Amino acid sequence: MSPSERDLDESPARAVASYEGAAQHYLSPQRRDPVKVLSEEPISRRIIAGALSWLDIPDDAPVRVLDVGSGTADGFSLLTAPGEDGVAVLPESRCRYVGLDVDPEMVATAAAHITSPRAEFVLGDVRDDLPDGEFDLYLSCGVPYSHLRSDELGEALASVLGSITAGRRRAAVVVDVLGRYSVEWQPRWHLDRWDYAMSFFAGGGEHIEEPMTFYDRTSLDRVVAGAAATTGARITRRAHTDRSVLLGRHTATGTFHPGVPRFRSLVNALVRDPEGVRAEQLHFTPAVDGAPDAVLAHLAAFARRWNATLEPFVGRALSDSDAARLADGLLTCERDAAGAGLGVGHSLTATLLVEP
Repeated sequence: MSPSERDLDESPARAVASYEGAAQHYLSPQRRDPVKVLSEEPISRRIIAGALSWLDIPDDAPVRVLDVGSGTADGFSLLTAPGEDGVAVLPESRCRYVGLDVDPEMVATAAAHITSPRAEFVLGDVRDDLPDGEFDLYLSCGVPYSHLRSDELGEALASVLGSITAGRRRAAVVVDVLGRYSVEWQPRWHLDRWDYAMSFFAGGGEHIEEPMTFYDRTSLDRVVAGAAATTGARITRRAHTDRSVLLGRHTATGTFHPGVPRFRSLVNALVRDPEGVRAEQLHFTPAVDGAPDAVLAHLAAFARRWNATLEPFVGRALSDSDAARLADGLLTCERDAAGAGLGVGHSLTATLLVEP
């Protein structure tokens, strides 16, 4: 059995990701393809806006944000850059943002890229002492917590929840991880940790492969509950969100599931250059085994909606207007499916309201 197919049993030494050279990918304009701009980023903004709405912070008050595993500061952009509707989740003038990352290149790249006086970047590990100050939002995006084993995730969340209880103020926590039951890696659904090859890099970044941990709602909630019990934090509200059910980046590569249709590439082509794309290529046949019943039922229901969206366009060449309508319908399916929060997308996000 190859390293990418076995359940990995690493030594207890701390796992630290190395992203040397990968910053080119995270800053590449190619990375912000139509799927990211029209589906993934709106869902992420919705998650962040929902978390902030739970806090009832006055409209004129600053909002203090710690972005855990901040990378090249996608979190700051999701917070303060206008979305497709022209409105930012949070005005930059109100944002007090600290990006925390364990990788020196990421910290240096983010600091050079984001020059706002409202943002600073710190080298550090979330499992250690957190940056000074009390924060309203402990953000994560881009699945940073999946770099950790589940026990290490428990340590990290205990650090975050312990900081909240020590500060005696409520806060929102956004925990972003890889979804276990994404169609991108259906042949590996029986594993919760395996070598994940980031072969989708744009802009000349290196191919990176490292162990990552994958979660469904039950397994993620179990880790959260353990961290809460350790710290005495009370979680009084929570929500779960799936992102990219059929449009994750590895449906474009086929790296882990060669038989999956290239859904992301096809939807991007519908937006950019639909010549040669046919609706039949986007048909989705869901799995009938290999996952919990709730996951299989959700994927079956999603397939019915997705394939019904395709049906009016099947069997004929697509005009530009047809392609635009079809792309809009499929992207709407993706955005509407986010609320299930079962771990059926590329990423699974748990949003928590934490009381000390």
